[in-house]
Amino acid sequence: MHTHAGAFPFEGRTMKTPTQHRKAGFSLIELTMVVAILGIIAAIAVPRFADAASGRQLQASKKQLLSDIENTKLRARATSTRHTIKFYPSRNIYVIAEGNTVDDTTIIIARDLTAEPFNTTIRRTDLGGDEVITVTAFGDCTPPAVVRLKSNNERIDISIEGIADQGVVPVVTSTESDVEKLVDNLTGFLGLSP
Repeated sequence: MHTHAGAFPFEGRTMKTPTQHRKAGFSLIELTMVVAILGIIAAIAVPRFADAASGRQLQASKKQLLSDIENTKLRARATSTRHTIKFYPSRNIYVIAEGNTVDDTTIIIARDLTAEPFNTTIRRTDLGGDEVITVTAFGDCTPPAVVRLKSNNERIDISIEGIADQGVVPVVTSTESDVEKLVDNLTGFLGLSP
């Protein structure tokens, strides 16, 4: 390498101009723009995630309600006993009881839909005043109903199929002589001695 008098060797380096002396990094404006863009994306994405969570909670509530009703139908058929499903929209619960009355001794299930994992509310039913569905001994719901559930801004209507008319329960009247004739006939038919 050749040097002139009073000159230092640069060893392949060139002199930088003042604009080239900038350090690597981001300017305040660039950082502000990135934060603003991330804020816009978050503002769009967060409600969608909340809606997705609400949708999952509503589906879980719907699945649980329909499952409880199906199990009640099976139980009613197995025990040949009427069951009662009573909704309490103001308290966001429903209760399933064996028989025609709902009290401490007859309750089978009391489901609070505000609890985890549901986090939903019962907005309304179309049952009217007493909010009751009866499950007959044959496993039929009466009357058919619609229950509306809500979670955050999402809502879902659940249709509960059933029979519209409870029908009239047949009243059988018989006298003691009618019962004696029936027993005599059965005894004779089966070949048993009285």
